[in-house]
Amino acid sequence: MSRRKKKNSAGRAVIVVLCILLIGACAVLMFKDQKRDFRHGVYRCKDGRLMEEPAVPDQEIIDGVREGTELLAKAHPEIRQYMMLVPSAACIQSEYLPENAGKVRDQAQDLAQIQSVLQQNLEWVDLISLFNDHEGEKLFYATAPYLTGWGSRYAAKAAVGAMGAEFSKSRETCYLLSDTYQGNLASDRTLMQKYGEHPGERLEIYVPEDEPAYYRIDEASGVWYGTLYDSSSLDSEDPFNVFFGGDRPLTEIYSAAINGETLLVIGDRTANSIVPLFVSSFEKIILVHPSESTRSLMSLAEKYQPTKILYLYGANTFMKDRSLLRIASQ
Repeated sequence: MSRRKKKNSAGRAVIVVLCILLIGACAVLMFKDQKRDFRHGVYRCKDGRLMEEPAVPDQEIIDGVREGTELLAKAHPEIRQYMMLVPSAACIQSEYLPENAGKVRDQAQDLAQIQSVLQQNLEWVDLISLFNDHEGEKLFYATAPYLTGWGSRYAAKAAVGAMGAEFSKSRETCYLLSDTYQGNLASDRTLMQKYGEHPGERLEIYVPEDEPAYYRIDEASGVWYGTLYDSSSLDSEDPFNVFFGGDRPLTEIYSAAINGETLLVIGDRTANSIVPLFVSSFEKIILVHPSESTRSLMSLAEKYQPTKILYLYGANTFMKDRSLLRIASQ
């Protein structure tokens, strides 16, 4: 064999060995990643579900919200205040948590403690008991920390009932917005799940057949819309922005439900899929995202003169989001 042929054969052998080593290394990484049940604060659960770790409450936020709601109650005793914190999937559907999850924080206990601190100034809307009664249903997305259309429906009915308003009793129509939805937790799937075939989830909404006419105004742009949904967001990186086009500083919603009731909703992204279900129950709805707005709670109350205020947050966001503390303390 010539020297050149020997050299070529040796080179090919080296390449083959390197390829084998690379494949082996990838296999080991994929195996180890497959065995990791917790990553970036997210539990990798049975059936490919992903659940956020329950957050540790920030006592400064809780105390600040208590002081802010107390000041508002003294300045405007005619306004009734309510709070609805949506528990995380790990709190309600813990049976899906990995076997090696270890001790998971008791969010139900945290929420009970928060309720005891805040209940002097506002009325509490409990979702834990309600959701526990329906824990086997599709309440949460498998790849996002938000409520599904079905879960949002339960939450909206609970809130409307607690606030003494009337929820639509008509038949509801389910509209499928997307059947390939993948939420913001999808990046924490295992490598096998991430690069394998995954069909996605159903992103859907429920609309009462007798829903009154309405329109909304996006304060930031001044644009009027005849819908609460932004269909162009379905093709974006975050399809959940289909609700209102994402988190807007302030949105005004005017409904043909003439009852003199004005609802001010202070919330996070969790609120976006629930608020649309309020249009049959309130004449006017003001949705404010403190993370995007500089308005203070007191100035909002004085400008819009709501009959009711609903603080509507995902429990995990409420416990660590200091933007609510900021607007409450101004």
